[in-house]
Amino acid sequence: MDSTRLRELRAGRRVSLEKLAEVIGKSIVSYSKKESGEVKFRPDEVIALCKFYGLSYEEMNAIFYDNNLPNGNFEDLNKILSGLGIL
Repeated sequence: MDSTRLRELRAGRRVSLEKLAEVIGKSIVSYSKKESGEVKFRPDEVIALCKFYGLSYEEMNAIFYDNNLPNGNFEDLNKILSGLGIL
């Protein structure tokens, strides 16, 4: 995960840790640990943040998955995650 890019995104859009914690349904401390890379984001949290920020699939892949996801789009990802019972 690209923690630096995620922090820059938050700072550039002037979003508080409190707001992002609310977006993923966690405490500020929990969100902060996830943003710093100490704890991994769950797929549903990643999708919630992508919707909040309006990120493309490619941006999500770069920030959260180091470009390790296959080429695709959010629809494909939602189908996979739903099939696994994650969403």
